[in-house]
Amino acid sequence: MDSTAHLDVIEDLLARLVPGDLPDQEGGPGLQGYHLVDLATGELNAVVAALRSRFGPSRTVALDGFVDPSLWRLPGPPLADVLADRVVEMYGWTVGRRWLGVGLFKGVGGTAPQLTAVAAPTLAGRTGATALSWAEELAVLTGWQGPRRPVDWESVERKLGLRLPRDYKLLAETFGAGTFDDNLELCAPGAKYLDLELITTDPTEFFGPAPSSRPSIRLLQWAMTSSEHSFCWLVEDPDPDEWPVFARSDNWEPWTRFGCSSAEFVHRMLTDLQHPYSLARHFESHWFTPAEQAE
Repeated sequence: MDSTAHLDVIEDLLARLVPGDLPDQEGGPGLQGYHLVDLATGELNAVVAALRSRFGPSRTVALDGFVDPSLWRLPGPPLADVLADRVVEMYGWTVGRRWLGVGLFKGVGGTAPQLTAVAAPTLAGRTGATALSWAEELAVLTGWQGPRRPVDWESVERKLGLRLPRDYKLLAETFGAGTFDDNLELCAPGAKYLDLELITTDPTEFFGPAPSSRPSIRLLQWAMTSSEHSFCWLVEDPDPDEWPVFARSDNWEPWTRFGCSSAEFVHRMLTDLQHPYSLARHFESHWFTPAEQAE
């Protein structure tokens, strides 16, 4: 089986994992919540190289007896517990809402190691009472364990004359103002240089039909980059939890709409190679730096 055939098998493997899907014991005892498939014959290095060209840089999951402890953060039974005694060498990717690992598993009865792929829904793919919020998933993704940043939201909203999305409030209280991957700057109320900012723009500055018939349209900027990318909410809807995200690359580009919350938008920037503002194309792992540490 060549690398192209391997990629076809892996694409099929990933296609089985839809958000919220937790298949039952595909791959044997202890692998509930995961899909596992043998890749027949082939060279691990060639398969990894093909996957890197498709999904970007990989993370070394297991090598020379070491298993990455981040695997314990995946949903379901700890994958690291399952792999610890079986995996010889493995590399991993976050692909949208899916986690993918490809490597060599110890053969049964001392036989040669088997080239194997394993996939699981990421934390973002979980639903139900035990599901994490997007902000909590970002904390897991970045390894963030900083103190909670309480905000007097009543005072902030009174000053703005707007109620703010609950998703953003949790994001701001989890992280505070600061930067993801030394690139995406998260605004928080009252932060020096990174406060929320109301922007008034013209209806002609939007990609496609204008989102409002008003002569001027209000946006509230909640994130930006040093490259002048701007990320805002359209504040037209009376329910702030329904506010879409609008983004643009610079002051000369039209605004583009994204139908998601702010924390989901950030998560997708960090994990989705196909996202138009993807950071997953540039970084294998992700981190958050509080604004006070960057000064």
